[in-house]
Amino acid sequence: MKRLVSLLLIGAALLPAMTGCRKGNTDTDNPNNTDTPTVTLKVWGAQDDQAMLREMCDAFAQANPDKKYNFTYGVVGEGEAKNIFLDDPDAAADVFHFANDQIADLVSAGALAQIGGTYRTAVEEENLTGAVDAAMVDGKLYAFPATADNGYFLYYNKAVFDHAPNTLAEILSLCTDGRRFAMKVSDSWYLASFFLSAGCSFSEDKKIDFNSENGVAAARAINALCRDPRFVNFGAEYDPSIIAGFGDGSVIAAVSGTWNAEKIASEIGAENLGATKLPMIEIDGQEVQMIGFAGYKLVGVNAGSRSPEDAVKLAAWLTNEENQLKRLRERSMAPANKNAAADPAVMENPALAALSEQMPHAVSQNNVPASYWTAAEGFGTDLAAGNVPDDALQGKLDVLTETVNNPIG
Repeated sequence: MKRLVSLLLIGAALLPAMTGCRKGNTDTDNPNNTDTPTVTLKVWGAQDDQAMLREMCDAFAQANPDKKYNFTYGVVGEGEAKNIFLDDPDAAADVFHFANDQIADLVSAGALAQIGGTYRTAVEEENLTGAVDAAMVDGKLYAFPATADNGYFLYYNKAVFDHAPNTLAEILSLCTDGRRFAMKVSDSWYLASFFLSAGCSFSEDKKIDFNSENGVAAARAINALCRDPRFVNFGAEYDPSIIAGFGDGSVIAAVSGTWNAEKIASEIGAENLGATKLPMIEIDGQEVQMIGFAGYKLVGVNAGSRSPEDAVKLAAWLTNEENQLKRLRERSMAPANKNAAADPAVMENPALAALSEQMPHAVSQNNVPASYWTAAEGFGTDLAAGNVPDDALQGKLDVLTETVNNPIG
């Protein structure tokens, strides 16, 4: 495995030189020679991306006529890529899309080829800093950033707000006559925002410090919100509830992601769809910017690929500026590429513009331990019920932190 990764790094760094030498040392310069090297690559992508993925791969083959490329495709979404890969590595794709929070486990399992040489230089120079960081483990690059489109921000109804609200207090001040602000604090993905905003963190060794003084202050802020009649959590039916709430006027602002933009717009009209960064919130008497998670889709290369040079070349192609713009225009996926992220189409899309505005106030999920999600969901659910006294928060946070940092089994 280590030898293969080393070969890939060398191949990535020397690929231009190798390509130049190949033409002078094979029969491909002879017009009478019909022998063209054939390379077969398996590629995984989400169901909704299959047609687009095939177009990208066909364009890659046309741009590289020195070889004949045969592609096989598998329908594997980013969220399930790690589990399917590790269940049967021998059947895994050469090139595959995955969510950045899976990268540490994939690297630990030896599944991902390290990316080096000119490819790493290009990734670092051409992509957003957060996306590059999300593709790295211990300072080494293991994937190509493809999108920067997974995160959450604030939706609001422009018919109620005459400008984008900047603080939670401002939002709540307009929650009168049955109108409410929604955020799913019983979901550990959203819940983390309060702790991150208070100065807590997920450390590189995948530990949390939520039972610290800052963590207690964050929990008090959650508690205060959950007891406020102008707030609603909604629980398991969160997404359909906020959409219906915008439609009937019972929700005027809510925290969510890009997947709900069209649905909310269909309820209140595109002209009334407002979206902006998360609001400032008060924690321990101080107004602080709310910090959320930033999620990225990455393209990795199988460390066991039989065609590592071609696989890394294809992965770089699938994530280049042109193809990131293709994802943006065809699938409304926010680019990780700097130039593509500056495209007017991003700012013309309210949800993508809000996500872009939130990104400087977001952290990657790379260091979130698997033990966090269920444990934090239970904690958030308890607080969402609105009956946990403040003096019980320290004890609950001690239990949460112990459960996350020292999981059983």
